[in-house]
Amino acid sequence: MNRTSGLFAKIELGYNTNMTGKTHREIGIVFGVGYYLSATPAVYSPATLGAVAVASYFGSLIPDFDKSNAEFWSFLPYGKVVGRIIDPFFKHRSFSHSILGVAIFSALIFLLLQTFPSYWGINTFFVWLAFLISYSSHLLADSFTVEGMPLLYPWKKMFGIPPKPFEGIRIMTGEWFENLIIFPIANLAILVLVISQWEKLKSLLFK
Repeated sequence: MNRTSGLFAKIELGYNTNMTGKTHREIGIVFGVGYYLSATPAVYSPATLGAVAVASYFGSLIPDFDKSNAEFWSFLPYGKVVGRIIDPFFKHRSFSHSILGVAIFSALIFLLLQTFPSYWGINTFFVWLAFLISYSSHLLADSFTVEGMPLLYPWKKMFGIPPKPFEGIRIMTGEWFENLIIFPIANLAILVLVISQWEKLKSLLFK
């Protein structure tokens, strides 16, 4: 059995082929908050910074809402119950891992943000873009995994990086490469982001 067929045999046996929540979370924060810090002026706006962080956090996790044990559900009231209820109706890595999913969830978040009163002092455009970027970072990360993703859903063709016939070198998630290489690098990136943007962070948080 060659390497590629061996990896797909693992998929059929139920091995974890999805990037884990903790890794998506860190990558989403790096991309979402990193975008905001690079784009915003150094002006006091703690509410926007906080909202961007929350949007980046949840944006990185929402694509996995179709798994009952997804980290996303653990942060919502009765989330685990809701997750178990909807789990039978959605196949994992279906529309939420596609351009269609990006459009649907970004539109829903856009509408939600329109309900925020102006006196909260939140720049909703920055928050929306941070959500969109962190959501997209989830799809980008999953494209490097063995299973790939249905980018053009409802067309069920799975896309991944690198493409066929080189899919055998994609990542088998939840194993040593993710845990010992990708996850530590993502955490290091957060640390570098905080250190490099420390002066701007102080301006955003403190008058």
